[in-house]
Amino acid sequence: MIRRFKWTDLDTIMEIEKEAFPKSPYSRFTFSYYASAYRNNFLVYVVENKPVAYIIFYSDGHIISIAVKKAYRRRGIGTGLVDEVLKRTGGYAMVEVRASNEVAKKFYRHLGFSLYTIIPNYYGDEDALVMTRMPVPD
Repeated sequence: MIRRFKWTDLDTIMEIEKEAFPKSPYSRFTFSYYASAYRNNFLVYVVENKPVAYIIFYSDGHIISIAVKKAYRRRGIGTGLVDEVLKRTGGYAMVEVRASNEVAKKFYRHLGFSLYTIIPNYYGDEDALVMTRMPVPD
């Protein structure tokens, strides 16, 4: 089930974040900011009343962050979260991905994203690939 973030989710979201991004996890402050500033665009995927994944995005479809707990990956949860963004944005989305992140690149390509541009040194020591997905015409 997908629902909006609740403040009681924060500790679990922090665990998911640290597991998914051990080298550079977002801080508690960062999540608190997004939860306050983008309340309707911070979604969690819940299994048995416990968050197992999250996605944060801007209203224009720019995906800020997405992560799925390792034990729940490859079950369609990430796809479901991105699909929810696409429903809310008329089918458009964009995301930055580390150039070396083959898993993420494959995931987004599978969902119909393609390379738009490259931002040199976006991550300090690594380029970002900006990937976009355009609405599918009727």
